[in-house]
Amino acid sequence: MKVSRVIIENYRNLKHVDVRLEKIVTIIGENNSGKSNFLRAITLPLSSEDGASSSKRLTWYDFNREAKQEYYDYLTNNKDDILGGKISCEEFAEHLPIVSVQIDVSPEETEHYDIKNILFDDTEHWIGRICYHFYPDRPAEIIELVKNILKSESVDKDIYMSLLPTELYTYSIFVPGKNQRIPYDVLSAFRSVVLSAERDNFASSADKLGSRALADALQKKLSSDAKVKIEKKYFEFFETVKTEGQMDKVLNWQDYSDIECAKEFFEEISIMPNMPPMSSIIGSVRLGYEDENMFMQGLGYRNLVLITVMLNSYLNGTGDYSLRLVTVEEPEAHLCNSNALLTASLFQTISVKAKRTQIIYSTHSTEFVNKIGLDKVILFHNGVAINLEENLSQAERDYLSANPNTDIFNLFYSRKAIMVEGFTEELFIKSYLQANPKLNDIKVFSFHKGFIRIIRIWKTLNKGTGNRLGIIRDFDDQPNAQQEHEKEITDKVFVCTTKEYTLEPEIVGAGDNYTMLKEHYGDIYNWKSMTKQELSDDWRNNHKSEVMLKICHDLVSGNLNGFTMPQHIQSVLDSLQGDSDGN
Repeated sequence: MKVSRVIIENYRNLKHVDVRLEKIVTIIGENNSGKSNFLRAITLPLSSEDGASSSKRLTWYDFNREAKQEYYDYLTNNKDDILGGKISCEEFAEHLPIVSVQIDVSPEETEHYDIKNILFDDTEHWIGRICYHFYPDRPAEIIELVKNILKSESVDKDIYMSLLPTELYTYSIFVPGKNQRIPYDVLSAFRSVVLSAERDNFASSADKLGSRALADALQKKLSSDAKVKIEKKYFEFFETVKTEGQMDKVLNWQDYSDIECAKEFFEEISIMPNMPPMSSIIGSVRLGYEDENMFMQGLGYRNLVLITVMLNSYLNGTGDYSLRLVTVEEPEAHLCNSNALLTASLFQTISVKAKRTQIIYSTHSTEFVNKIGLDKVILFHNGVAINLEENLSQAERDYLSANPNTDIFNLFYSRKAIMVEGFTEELFIKSYLQANPKLNDIKVFSFHKGFIRIIRIWKTLNKGTGNRLGIIRDFDDQPNAQQEHEKEITDKVFVCTTKEYTLEPEIVGAGDNYTMLKEHYGDIYNWKSMTKQELSDDWRNNHKSEVMLKICHDLVSGNLNGFTMPQHIQSVLDSLQGDSDGN
């Protein structure tokens, strides 16, 4: 069983997200792109393992900014009608922002009975569906409050919070179409565990376990017999303290006093056991590693211990839940490369063996992305989510995974990026950039022919940003392919193709490169008497990589002063620097 689809409306910077999920999901993106908000949002419809139901009440800050602005614009544009009573409460309520999160759960056929209360037939297969809404349950009070404010105030930022009073909102978790809340016993079968990024203090205390989630996990492993045994042992411990400490003689001194009639004034004094709650007993356990306290270990090792112990505790389900959703922020935090790979492998194992546990995590580590697979990756940018399995073909994902030079983070999130078709082009342009420090903010990636799908994903992710993308192609006698790529040109995407078949004749024909190449390499390759065409053909057919490596070395070393970049490459470089309108 897994959460297979999430639809989020108006939560923080997630205006609208509709994305499908696998049993294990990798969330990547820049800072403030929406990763943490997504992980938080998907837990709202579920029962929290620590019972923090109060966290399901949202605040003014949890509403999407655009949704709030639409509401405030509505107030500005309809102020007179609102004050004049021309707008009904029902019409007004339609413009109040609502936060909603819907999750679809895909069960195995044998699990249908477990989720029968939320099960739907969506014509293709059976799914479970749970919705969370944070909505105004007292709109009449809100409109009266708004009227009182608007009588003497204009709609501006100083009174935004007063015009949207979230204390008059409530939340509901329900099954869509049935118009009824989900009973607690049904909802409690769907649980969430959150391992937030702020876990650096895990086990940092010398006398406490350091993790509420881990304490809860340990407590849930205690059977009724085990709890009885602990209680008995506690009373044995208490009797030992009482006896060995001679408490009776200290408290009931009158029984041993020489003062006459002392017992007439004092009754028997006793001490009573103060059995703490089981959670307090577990939480006060001290965690250790080998013969040392855990707090003496480094941040990375403590982080590794917490994640591995938590996830392994979920391998064997107890049968009292249908699905446990585990969200982890940046599991690689403080981990060395080998431990990051170990954790990624653990995630894969848990996703396969723990039938009722699903893992969704955010990361900035290419190790996790490469280890888990691109079909499990969702890209985030400015609240927009892109599922790579749906937006890239299997062949394209396989190529990205197999290409060691492709850093997916830089590919999609660099401020200035260039994609080329092969390693030699990548090496050539990187060498030129290295020799020109003013251009060192440009990232270069080699990719196979056919950039169109990658360009479209890049456009979606970089909408509203100042980021720019350049595409450098070989003509290869494919005019139709050139035209299709050039259709993708915008003010942020620049596509240039060689006029010749490939790159080599373009380099030879640019500026005074022909003379320079003969002077530097003519004796080595017998180019002294060759024409431009002959030199280009000999280079491409007989010395392709060798010559390119020499050129790259000499560019970086400064031995090719006056070297001219081919026009199609220079045009892209100028465009990325803002010297072109991209047309």
